[in-house]
Amino acid sequence: MISPCATVREALALEPMTEDPQVQAHLDGCATCARYRRQHQSLDVVLRAEMSWEAPAALTARLLAIAADPAAAIEQASAPFAPRQAAQAVPARPKTWFVSVVYALTLMIIALSLLVAWQVAGALLAQVEPGAILTQLLALPQQGLTYLIAKLPQSRYLVDFLLRVRVQLMWLLLVAVLWAVLDKANLQFSFRGRQITL
Repeated sequence: MISPCATVREALALEPMTEDPQVQAHLDGCATCARYRRQHQSLDVVLRAEMSWEAPAALTARLLAIAADPAAAIEQASAPFAPRQAAQAVPARPKTWFVSVVYALTLMIIALSLLVAWQVAGALLAQVEPGAILTQLLALPQQGLTYLIAKLPQSRYLVDFLLRVRVQLMWLLLVAVLWAVLDKANLQFSFRGRQITL
């Protein structure tokens, strides 16, 4: 069941300035709800003051003029803006020398950046020796297979089987590629007087 305080506070939240006699009777006997009402009344006063807005007199006069004669108001409103819009339609182009200087500086910066990158890459490659790294990477699969066969001698049979399957798969791949090429080529030739299309 809802308490009377909750009912009164709900009514005060909706209407802090309510003059309901039941609410007034409860507020006379409950100090907590009376304090709650005072807080909401002060908040309501502040919100009403902040949310009230008065339109400027010039804006009000223009709106009333538009409502009285819309056609004249549209003509009057568009006339002063036409020259200003025409002036704004053609933007000022930068000078030719300015554009040339900007392009030249941009090309110089790009060339300098590439030169620095080339120097850094050359210094790194001299220390790293990419040929040795590539040789080690290419030798890794063979080393892995050797290690696997040394640790698990029976795995040699599985490796041999997989290598044979790989050869067969390579042949199948070659046949599929040739089939796709012949299918796309749409070859035509004649055999014993008959036109044959592949």
